[in-house]
Amino acid sequence: MLRITVREERGRATLKLEGNLCGPWVNELERCWQETMFCPEHITIDLSGVRQFDSRAKSVLRDLHNAGSQLKGNGALTSYIVEEIQQTGA
Repeated sequence: MLRITVREERGRATLKLEGNLCGPWVNELERCWQETMFCPEHITIDLSGVRQFDSRAKSVLRDLHNAGSQLKGNGALTSYIVEEIQQTGA
């Protein structure tokens, strides 16, 4: 299960994710990201509350990052995933 909370303020949007980012929930993240009415450069994806990622989730996060969105995370797992995506890029 995954919870996505969208917070919009001062011309920016933050998608706060909590739970497991795998399986059908990856599609839900994509849908939510696409429906957010901000350009990708003004979207931050907060992964701090994500407990599990699958390989497709990492691929989608890489695509969102390459489109201009910022990834944010803390803790060992999310920090590692964010750093890996930022270093590998496209």
